[in-house]
Amino acid sequence: MPMTQQDNDRLTRVENGAPMGKMLRQWHWLPAVPSLSLEAGGAPIRVRLLGENYVIFRSDDGRVACFDEQCPHRKASLAVARNEDNALTCLFHGWKFSVTGEMIEAPNHTGDQVSFCQKVKFNSYKIQEAGGIVWVWLGEGETPPAFPELPFTALPENQRAVACQEIPTNWVQGVEASMDTSHVGVLHSSSTELTSGKSQRMHMTKVRAPRLEFEEVTYGFRYAALRPIGEDEQYVRVNNFVMPWYGIICPPEEDGPGTVFFSVPVDDTHHRAWFVHFNTSRPLGVTPFTIGSDLMDFPPLPPGDGTNNWGQDRGVMARGHFTGFPQHFGTEDFAIFLGQGPIVDRTTEQLCSADGAVLRVRNLLLRAAQDHESGKPAFSSKELKYAKIRSVGGIIPEGQDWRVLVDSE
Repeated sequence: MPMTQQDNDRLTRVENGAPMGKMLRQWHWLPAVPSLSLEAGGAPIRVRLLGENYVIFRSDDGRVACFDEQCPHRKASLAVARNEDNALTCLFHGWKFSVTGEMIEAPNHTGDQVSFCQKVKFNSYKIQEAGGIVWVWLGEGETPPAFPELPFTALPENQRAVACQEIPTNWVQGVEASMDTSHVGVLHSSSTELTSGKSQRMHMTKVRAPRLEFEEVTYGFRYAALRPIGEDEQYVRVNNFVMPWYGIICPPEEDGPGTVFFSVPVDDTHHRAWFVHFNTSRPLGVTPFTIGSDLMDFPPLPPGDGTNNWGQDRGVMARGHFTGFPQHFGTEDFAIFLGQGPIVDRTTEQLCSADGAVLRVRNLLLRAAQDHESGKPAFSSKELKYAKIRSVGGIIPEGQDWRVLVDSE
């Protein structure tokens, strides 16, 4: 049954007090910038999240802080502020804000400086740095939610790589794609991983209608995509969805690198797509996500727009490339999102058996927004049981329970 317009709006909208935006702001840590993009004493980075603007900077001594972008005095941007003395100093009148979140100077004000600075309302937000990412909590109160202890967040730097790209479409389009297993064997069928014959993932191009089985867990759900491959065997991929946007994808082979995809809302019609490649057992080495020079601008966007089919190269298609977007498999996804439009109209879509995970993502998000709106508390860290997260793939006999792969980890 198609989604109603009301539900589509509740699912996608995050600005101006929208229920989904309120839930995300209060119940979740938001990935903001890659850690390596911040230089001690360097330029602040302007970040837009849930329709509002912030600045994030690393002070001289290495600490990180997040403030509202506009100075509370006359609303000049702190993105151009001086970063020195472990503080940001506004260029307009010299108001100064410490990395600890306190206003410490107002040089154009006569009288008691300390008393005046203490009275100025100034928003500073809680920060956590883990897994090569700076995360921010934008909620109200003193107690933040449980931090998402994902498989990569405690790994050393040489076992993970982080990249991200801003896409001019709604965030849910990206989240849905991360849990859409059947698109991989079609959209990404020219990927080296799927065509080299060295990876079990090649089975995804041969069996494009997997059977899906699901298991709900407190952090979201995990599901198995089962593909019969002959000789009484089946190729199984077990992936996890962690609320509100993390798709944790299994490695292509045993001890290979896993991937976490997540799409964080910039505003209603833009999102930042994040890619974390990681290996829990050894250094990562060179991967499709370690080759970008700008961590906040990779993978590349399609090279065109709607007037030229987003720069699709029909010439390379004639020579065997499936999509005509050879830049990166992330670029292929971005082209699809752009073609769907700024916010997908889900009221007229016609779904099939392969869309079970997509439907579960939608239902979980809508339920969470409703629970927050009705005053229910968020799950605690003990309830979330992040340690259960296992995304694995493998070949097992037909009829065998796929959980044998997870339990053997």
